[in-house]
Amino acid sequence: MNDFEPRSLTASEWAVIREFVRTTITEAQQRTEARYPTRKLMGALTALARWAVLVACLPVEKSIILHRDTIAEYIARGCPTLAPTSQATRRTMLLRIAEAVLPPDERVSRLQPVYRDNPARPYEVHEQVALRSWAVGQTTPQRRRDCRTILALGLGAGLSTHDIMGLRVQDIKADDHGVLITVRDERDVPVLWQWEQELIDLIAEREGQQWAVGPQRTVTTKNWLWNFIATARPEVGVTPTVGRMRNTWLLHHMATGTPLGPLAAAAGLQTFRTIEKLFSYLPPPTRDEVRAAMRRHLRSL
Repeated sequence: MNDFEPRSLTASEWAVIREFVRTTITEAQQRTEARYPTRKLMGALTALARWAVLVACLPVEKSIILHRDTIAEYIARGCPTLAPTSQATRRTMLLRIAEAVLPPDERVSRLQPVYRDNPARPYEVHEQVALRSWAVGQTTPQRRRDCRTILALGLGAGLSTHDIMGLRVQDIKADDHGVLITVRDERDVPVLWQWEQELIDLIAEREGQQWAVGPQRTVTTKNWLWNFIATARPEVGVTPTVGRMRNTWLLHHMATGTPLGPLAAAAGLQTFRTIEKLFSYLPPPTRDEVRAAMRRHLRSL
């Protein structure tokens, strides 16, 4: 630690903050399990301290330099050459330092994300109609079947690329209650009735051990699916993407009142973060819809 010498600072600049940086990092590493290498933490804190003291003219005090507002302002103004992901990483390192060395009443609280993680836009109804046309318009029966299956798995069951690439025909079951997909023996996903027939036809046409999409392929990487869609005959005005299809399926269930617990279980979600990002696409309910939905009797209280 004592041999750390930042190249971006002059000797006189480093002398102003050197003792602060060294003692703070030493204390932080002693009080918490080191998630980041010491030299990376030294570099992050040096950059923050230089900006805070030499640019923002703040005193060399832990409670001020590591205050949440100082960190947020530094990330917003003090490192414009860093990419958003690098800014987020640096901020995380600084927050970990602050949590380790500040007393409980001075520790930082949750900050807003450095950059907005915008979700893939769900498909409109007319775009879903165009996607059906895309599948039907392929050049061979096998390509038409694969494209129709991709749509059924994406729009009808919300499967991810990883889910689709690992799915075999035998993982799809049809009975009197509809079509059910078992994903990697981990979860069951009921298929929307509008897409059930595509998968019923698939079960009738292919052997159980075959892949549901691309029965002759020998790889399970996501690039195969991306290349397959990219080389398929295009449809004017719409391009199928798995992320948008999955979000369309999620949004449908959110809008029609599927309870979030079963929805998260079927979608394989560990948190509601993905669902949260889609709220902006939900149509606002009417006053009567809110009243009827929240008065509905589900169980005795």
